[in-house]
Amino acid sequence: MSSDETAALLFMCGDQYLFRYRTKETGIAYKFVSPAAVRAAFAEETIETNWLPPNARRWGIARHGEWIILAFPPQKHPFSFVNEVDERKPVTFDVPMPGLAFFGYGQRYYVWAYKDAELKGDTNLHAAPLPNVDASGAICFGANAIPKASAQTIGEAWRIFLTSPFTNHSVNGKSKKFPDDVRKQLLHLANRRRRGYPLDDLVSLNRTANMVIEWTVNHHPLEVGGL
Repeated sequence: MSSDETAALLFMCGDQYLFRYRTKETGIAYKFVSPAAVRAAFAEETIETNWLPPNARRWGIARHGEWIILAFPPQKHPFSFVNEVDERKPVTFDVPMPGLAFFGYGQRYYVWAYKDAELKGDTNLHAAPLPNVDASGAICFGANAIPKASAQTIGEAWRIFLTSPFTNHSVNGKSKKFPDDVRKQLLHLANRRRRGYPLDDLVSLNRTANMVIEWTVNHHPLEVGGL
C-alpha cells in the first residue's frame, strides 16, 4: 500500500471484493465486501451509456472498461484484399456475409458469424468467414490505430474493420468447402454474385454468444496482437 493511499477496493475471484484501508490502531486492515454492498456504496454515482448504436445487443463495464457487442444481419459488404501482385493496389469486391457479431472490449475486438435470425444469448456462434481473424475470433488490425471500445467508438472500430485490406493471415479453418483458404470461397461468391452466404459452409465454434462474452471479458488477455 503506497504512502499516499488511504483505501482501495480490490477485485477478487468469484463474487467477492476486498476493501483495504488504513486505521490508526493497526495500520492496514482488510475486509471482504459483497457486490451488493459495492453497488450500494456507489448508488449515488450515475452510470449511463449515452445513445447506443441501433444494432447494439449488449453493453457492460468490466475490469478494463466498457464492452459492447453489435449484431449485423446477413448482407453484402465491400471488402478489400491485398493484391499479392501489387500491394499498393488492393482489390475490392462485394461479398455476402452471414449475420456477424462484432465485440469490443478494451482495445481488443472480435467478430463471429451466426445463423439465427437474431443474435441472442443462446445463439450458436461460428467462425467468421474472413481472413485476419484468429481461432478465438480476435481481429488483427495490423498497423491500423483503433480506439478503445465504448458505445461511442464501436462504430468507428467497425468502419476500420470493414475498410482495412485483408491479408493472407489466418485464412484456414473458416470454410468447409475451402478449408485451406477462405478467400477462395469469398472470391467464388463474389464472381457468382451470390446474394447470401451459404450457411452450411460455416465452421461451428461450439460456443454460444453468452459463453464467448463471459470468456472474453473474464479470461482473455487484452493486449492488441499482430498475426
